[in-house]
Amino acid sequence: MHCLITGGTGLIGRLFCAQWLARGHSLTVLSRSPEKVHKLCGEAAQGVRELQQVEGPVDVVVNLAGETISKRWTSARKQEIRRSRLETTSQLVQWILSREQRPEYILSGSAVGYYGDRGGDLLRETSGPGGGFAAELCRDWEAATQPLQQAGLCVGTMRTAIVLSTRGGALPQMLPAFRLGVGGPMSSGEHWMSWIHEEDIVGLMLHTIDRRICTPFNASAPEPVTNNSFSRLLARQLHRPCLLRTPAWALRLMFGEMADELLLASQRMEPRVALDSGYSFQYPTLEKALADLLGSTPQNGEAHASSRSR
Repeated sequence: MHCLITGGTGLIGRLFCAQWLARGHSLTVLSRSPEKVHKLCGEAAQGVRELQQVEGPVDVVVNLAGETISKRWTSARKQEIRRSRLETTSQLVQWILSREQRPEYILSGSAVGYYGDRGGDLLRETSGPGGGFAAELCRDWEAATQPLQQAGLCVGTMRTAIVLSTRGGALPQMLPAFRLGVGGPMSSGEHWMSWIHEEDIVGLMLHTIDRRICTPFNASAPEPVTNNSFSRLLARQLHRPCLLRTPAWALRLMFGEMADELLLASQRMEPRVALDSGYSFQYPTLEKALADLLGSTPQNGEAHASSRSR
Protein backbone atom coordinates (compact mmCIF):
# COMPACT_ATOMS: atom_id res chain seq x y z
CA MET A 1 0.00 0.00 0.00
CA HIS A 2 1.11 3.53 -0.76
CA CYS A 3 0.61 6.21 1.91
CA LEU A 4 0.92 9.96 1.49
CA ILE A 5 1.54 11.77 4.77
CA THR A 6 1.65 15.45 5.69
CA GLY A 7 3.37 16.34 8.95
CA GLY A 8 5.54 13.27 8.56
CA THR A 9 8.64 14.91 10.07
CA GLY A 10 6.90 15.75 13.36
CA LEU A 11 6.93 13.55 16.46
CA ILE A 12 3.85 11.46 15.62
CA GLY A 13 4.62 11.50 11.92
CA ARG A 14 8.14 10.09 12.34
CA LEU A 15 6.90 7.29 14.58
CA PHE A 16 4.11 6.43 12.13
CA CYS A 17 6.47 6.47 9.14
CA ALA A 18 8.81 3.99 10.82
CA GLN A 19 5.98 1.55 11.54
CA TRP A 20 4.41 1.98 8.10
CA LEU A 21 7.70 1.25 6.33
CA ALA A 22 8.34 -1.70 8.68
CA ARG A 23 5.16 -3.25 7.29
CA GLY A 24 6.75 -3.19 3.84
CA HIS A 25 4.51 -0.44 2.46
CA SER A 26 5.59 2.54 0.36
CA LEU A 27 5.53 6.11 1.68
CA THR A 28 5.54 9.64 0.30
CA VAL A 29 6.08 12.55 2.68
CA LEU A 30 4.83 16.03 1.74
CA SER A 31 7.33 18.40 3.34
CA ARG A 32 8.71 21.93 3.02
CA SER A 33 12.15 20.28 3.35
CA PRO A 34 11.94 17.10 1.24
CA GLU A 35 15.72 16.71 1.39
CA LYS A 36 15.41 15.91 5.12
CA VAL A 37 12.79 13.20 4.69
CA HIS A 38 15.26 10.30 4.27
CA LYS A 39 16.99 11.19 7.54
CA LEU A 40 13.83 11.86 9.58
CA CYS A 41 11.36 9.37 8.10
CA GLY A 42 13.46 6.51 6.73
CA GLU A 43 15.57 5.78 3.68
CA ALA A 44 12.65 4.16 1.88
CA ALA A 45 10.47 7.28 2.21
CA GLN A 46 10.16 9.65 -0.72
CA GLY A 47 9.97 13.37 0.01
CA VAL A 48 8.06 15.84 -2.18
CA ARG A 49 7.48 19.58 -1.83
CA GLU A 50 4.26 19.77 -3.89
CA LEU A 51 1.24 17.50 -4.18
CA GLN A 52 1.67 17.49 -7.96
CA GLN A 53 4.95 15.61 -7.45
CA VAL A 54 3.25 12.59 -5.86
CA GLU A 55 3.70 9.60 -8.15
CA GLY A 56 1.36 6.68 -8.67
CA PRO A 57 -1.89 5.72 -6.94
CA VAL A 58 -2.24 6.59 -3.24
CA ASP A 59 -4.17 4.15 -1.07
CA VAL A 60 -4.03 6.00 2.26
CA VAL A 61 -3.62 9.67 3.17
CA VAL A 62 -2.53 10.71 6.66
CA ASN A 63 -2.88 14.43 7.38
CA LEU A 64 -0.95 15.64 10.45
CA ALA A 65 0.33 18.98 9.14
CA GLY A 66 0.32 21.97 11.46
CA GLU A 67 2.59 24.37 13.34
CA THR A 68 3.10 23.58 17.01
CA ILE A 69 0.39 24.96 19.27
CA SER A 70 2.52 24.84 22.43
CA LYS A 71 4.29 28.18 22.10
CA ARG A 72 2.93 31.43 23.58
CA TRP A 73 0.00 32.62 21.47
CA THR A 74 0.20 36.04 19.83
CA SER A 75 -2.27 37.25 17.20
CA ALA A 76 0.25 36.43 14.47
CA ARG A 77 1.02 33.05 16.03
CA LYS A 78 -2.66 32.10 16.20
CA GLN A 79 -3.12 33.03 12.55
CA GLU A 80 -0.18 30.83 11.57
CA ILE A 81 -1.48 27.92 13.67
CA ARG A 82 -4.82 28.13 11.86
CA ARG A 83 -3.33 28.68 8.42
CA SER A 84 -0.93 25.75 8.69
CA ARG A 85 -3.81 23.38 9.42
CA LEU A 86 -6.74 24.71 7.45
CA GLU A 87 -4.95 25.71 4.24
CA THR A 88 -2.95 22.48 4.06
CA THR A 89 -6.07 20.39 4.69
CA SER A 90 -8.10 22.32 2.09
CA GLN A 91 -5.36 21.89 -0.51
CA LEU A 92 -5.13 18.20 0.30
CA VAL A 93 -8.91 17.79 -0.01
CA GLN A 94 -8.93 19.50 -3.42
CA TRP A 95 -6.05 17.30 -4.59
CA ILE A 96 -7.80 14.11 -3.46
CA LEU A 97 -11.07 15.05 -5.14
CA SER A 98 -9.26 15.89 -8.38
CA ARG A 99 -7.67 12.47 -8.68
CA GLU A 100 -9.08 9.86 -11.02
CA GLN A 101 -8.14 7.11 -8.55
CA ARG A 102 -8.96 8.31 -5.05
CA PRO A 103 -7.51 6.96 -1.77
CA GLU A 104 -9.35 4.22 0.08
CA TYR A 105 -8.89 5.92 3.44
CA ILE A 106 -8.03 9.35 4.81
CA LEU A 107 -6.85 9.84 8.41
CA SER A 108 -6.91 13.50 9.41
CA GLY A 109 -5.73 15.18 12.58
CA SER A 110 -7.56 17.01 15.31
CA ALA A 111 -6.89 17.24 19.05
CA VAL A 112 -8.23 17.08 22.58
CA GLY A 113 -8.67 20.85 22.38
CA TYR A 114 -11.86 20.15 20.39
CA TYR A 115 -13.68 19.64 23.69
CA GLY A 116 -12.56 22.83 25.42
CA ASP A 117 -12.44 23.05 29.23
CA ARG A 118 -15.07 20.53 30.41
CA GLY A 119 -14.35 19.90 34.10
CA GLY A 120 -15.02 16.29 35.09
CA ASP A 121 -17.35 15.44 32.18
CA LEU A 122 -16.52 12.14 30.51
CA LEU A 123 -15.79 13.08 26.90
CA ARG A 124 -16.73 10.48 24.31
CA GLU A 125 -16.61 11.04 20.58
CA THR A 126 -20.30 11.97 20.63
CA SER A 127 -19.64 14.85 23.04
CA GLY A 128 -20.01 18.28 21.47
CA PRO A 129 -17.22 20.84 20.97
CA GLY A 130 -16.24 23.34 23.62
CA GLY A 131 -15.31 27.00 23.45
CA GLY A 132 -12.08 28.93 23.02
CA PHE A 133 -9.39 29.24 20.36
CA ALA A 134 -8.26 25.59 20.47
CA ALA A 135 -11.82 24.25 20.25
CA GLU A 136 -12.67 26.53 17.33
CA LEU A 137 -9.44 25.55 15.59
CA CYS A 138 -10.16 21.83 15.92
CA ARG A 139 -13.78 22.26 14.90
CA ASP A 140 -12.76 24.11 11.72
CA TRP A 141 -9.95 21.64 11.04
CA GLU A 142 -12.38 18.74 11.17
CA ALA A 143 -14.93 20.63 9.04
CA ALA A 144 -12.31 21.11 6.33
CA THR A 145 -12.55 17.38 5.50
CA GLN A 146 -16.33 17.41 5.00
CA PRO A 147 -16.11 17.63 1.17
CA LEU A 148 -14.37 14.24 1.26
CA GLN A 149 -17.13 12.71 3.34
CA GLN A 150 -19.75 14.26 1.08
CA ALA A 151 -17.98 12.60 -1.86
CA GLY A 152 -18.39 9.23 -0.15
CA LEU A 153 -14.79 8.79 1.00
CA CYS A 154 -13.90 7.15 4.32
CA VAL A 155 -12.42 9.74 6.69
CA GLY A 156 -11.19 9.05 10.22
CA THR A 157 -10.60 12.07 12.46
CA MET A 158 -8.03 11.63 15.23
CA ARG A 159 -8.60 13.77 18.35
CA THR A 160 -5.16 13.43 19.89
CA ALA A 161 -4.47 13.70 23.62
CA ILE A 162 -1.06 14.56 25.12
CA VAL A 163 1.42 12.16 23.49
CA LEU A 164 3.94 10.85 26.02
CA SER A 165 7.37 10.39 24.51
CA THR A 166 10.96 11.14 25.46
CA ARG A 167 11.66 12.15 21.84
CA GLY A 168 9.54 15.30 21.91
CA GLY A 169 6.25 16.79 23.03
CA ALA A 170 5.28 17.72 26.58
CA LEU A 171 7.18 15.13 28.64
CA PRO A 172 10.76 16.30 27.91
CA GLN A 173 9.70 19.82 28.89
CA MET A 174 8.47 18.55 32.27
CA LEU A 175 11.41 16.29 33.09
CA PRO A 176 14.13 18.84 34.05
CA ALA A 177 12.07 20.34 36.89
CA PHE A 178 10.88 16.96 38.14
CA ARG A 179 14.40 15.49 38.03
CA LEU A 180 15.60 18.42 40.15
CA GLY A 181 12.85 17.69 42.65
CA VAL A 182 11.04 20.98 42.03
CA GLY A 183 8.27 19.66 39.78
CA GLY A 184 4.66 19.49 40.87
CA PRO A 185 1.04 20.13 39.97
CA MET A 186 -0.22 23.18 38.09
CA SER A 187 -2.66 25.39 39.98
CA SER A 188 -5.04 23.22 42.07
CA GLY A 189 -4.04 20.16 40.02
CA GLU A 190 -7.68 19.05 39.92
CA HIS A 191 -8.04 19.40 36.16
CA TRP A 192 -8.13 16.20 34.11
CA MET A 193 -5.35 15.26 31.69
CA SER A 194 -5.87 12.88 28.78
CA TRP A 195 -2.71 11.24 27.46
CA ILE A 196 -1.44 8.42 25.25
CA HIS A 197 1.88 6.55 24.98
CA GLU A 198 3.80 7.09 21.73
CA GLU A 199 3.50 3.43 20.74
CA ASP A 200 -0.26 3.45 21.24
CA ILE A 201 -0.81 6.57 19.13
CA VAL A 202 0.87 4.80 16.19
CA GLY A 203 -0.80 1.48 17.00
CA LEU A 204 -4.17 3.19 17.03
CA MET A 205 -3.49 4.95 13.74
CA LEU A 206 -2.62 1.66 12.06
CA HIS A 207 -5.66 0.03 13.68
CA THR A 208 -8.03 2.67 12.28
CA ILE A 209 -6.46 2.40 8.83
CA ASP A 210 -6.73 -1.40 8.86
CA ARG A 211 -10.37 -1.30 9.96
CA ARG A 212 -11.37 1.75 7.91
CA ILE A 213 -12.89 3.60 10.88
CA CYS A 214 -14.78 6.45 9.24
CA THR A 215 -15.65 8.55 12.29
CA PRO A 216 -13.92 10.85 14.78
CA PHE A 217 -12.07 8.90 17.47
CA ASN A 218 -10.35 9.86 20.70
CA ALA A 219 -6.64 9.02 20.55
CA SER A 220 -6.17 8.73 24.29
CA ALA A 221 -5.43 6.02 26.85
CA PRO A 222 -8.41 4.57 28.74
CA GLU A 223 -7.10 5.99 32.05
CA PRO A 224 -7.19 9.81 32.12
CA VAL A 225 -5.77 11.27 35.34
CA THR A 226 -5.89 14.55 37.21
CA ASN A 227 -2.85 16.79 37.06
CA ASN A 228 -2.26 16.01 40.73
CA SER A 229 -2.11 12.27 39.98
CA PHE A 230 0.06 12.80 36.90
CA SER A 231 2.55 14.87 38.89
CA ARG A 232 2.72 12.37 41.76
CA LEU A 233 3.26 9.41 39.42
CA LEU A 234 5.93 11.22 37.39
CA ALA A 235 7.78 12.26 40.55
CA ARG A 236 7.55 8.72 41.93
CA GLN A 237 8.98 7.20 38.75
CA LEU A 238 11.93 9.59 39.07
CA HIS A 239 12.26 8.96 42.83
CA ARG A 240 11.77 12.64 43.57
CA PRO A 241 9.40 14.58 45.85
CA CYS A 242 6.28 16.26 44.53
CA LEU A 243 5.88 19.19 46.87
CA LEU A 244 5.90 22.40 44.84
CA ARG A 245 2.88 23.74 43.00
CA THR A 246 2.88 26.30 40.18
CA PRO A 247 0.09 28.85 40.75
CA ALA A 248 -2.27 29.68 37.90
CA TRP A 249 -1.23 33.35 37.89
CA ALA A 250 2.40 32.36 37.23
CA LEU A 251 1.37 30.13 34.32
CA ARG A 252 -0.75 32.93 32.84
CA LEU A 253 2.16 35.36 33.24
CA MET A 254 4.49 32.97 31.38
CA PHE A 255 2.14 31.60 28.73
CA GLY A 256 -0.79 34.02 28.47
CA GLU A 257 -4.02 32.69 26.94
CA MET A 258 -2.35 29.37 26.18
CA ALA A 259 -2.11 28.58 29.91
CA ASP A 260 -5.89 28.39 30.37
CA GLU A 261 -6.58 26.45 27.18
CA LEU A 262 -3.66 23.99 27.10
CA LEU A 263 -2.17 23.75 30.59
CA LEU A 264 -5.17 24.25 32.88
CA ALA A 265 -8.11 23.04 30.77
CA SER A 266 -9.80 19.91 32.12
CA GLN A 267 -10.44 17.20 29.53
CA ARG A 268 -11.37 13.68 30.60
CA MET A 269 -11.47 11.70 27.35
CA GLU A 270 -12.66 8.14 26.86
CA PRO A 271 -11.43 6.27 23.74
CA ARG A 272 -14.82 4.64 23.20
CA VAL A 273 -14.45 4.13 19.45
CA ALA A 274 -11.01 2.54 19.85
CA LEU A 275 -12.18 0.17 22.56
CA ASP A 276 -15.41 -0.79 20.78
CA SER A 277 -13.48 -1.51 17.57
CA GLY A 278 -11.16 -3.91 19.37
CA TYR A 279 -8.00 -1.90 19.86
CA SER A 280 -5.91 -3.25 22.76
CA PHE A 281 -3.75 -0.60 24.42
CA GLN A 282 -0.15 -1.59 25.13
CA TYR A 283 0.03 1.06 27.84
CA PRO A 284 -3.44 1.52 29.31
CA THR A 285 -2.24 2.99 32.63
CA LEU A 286 -0.06 6.01 33.27
CA GLU A 287 2.16 4.06 35.67
CA LYS A 288 2.99 1.50 32.99
CA ALA A 289 3.53 4.20 30.34
CA LEU A 290 5.93 6.25 32.49
CA ALA A 291 7.78 3.13 33.60
CA ASP A 292 8.41 2.18 30.00
CA LEU A 293 9.46 5.64 28.89
CA LEU A 294 11.62 6.43 31.90
CA GLY A 295 13.17 3.00 32.35
CA SER A 296 11.91 2.01 35.79
CA THR A 297 9.61 -0.76 36.99
CA PRO A 298 5.95 -0.28 38.02
CA GLN A 299 5.10 -1.14 41.60
CA ASN A 300 2.92 -4.03 40.46
CA GLY A 301 6.10 -5.76 39.29
CA GLU A 302 5.54 -5.54 35.52
CA ALA A 303 8.94 -5.11 33.92
CA HIS A 304 9.22 -2.42 31.27
CA ALA A 305 10.25 -3.25 27.73
CA SER A 306 13.96 -2.50 28.07
CA SER A 307 14.63 -3.66 24.54
CA ARG A 308 12.25 -1.11 23.02
CA SER A 309 13.97 0.87 20.29
CA ARG A 310 14.69 4.47 21.26
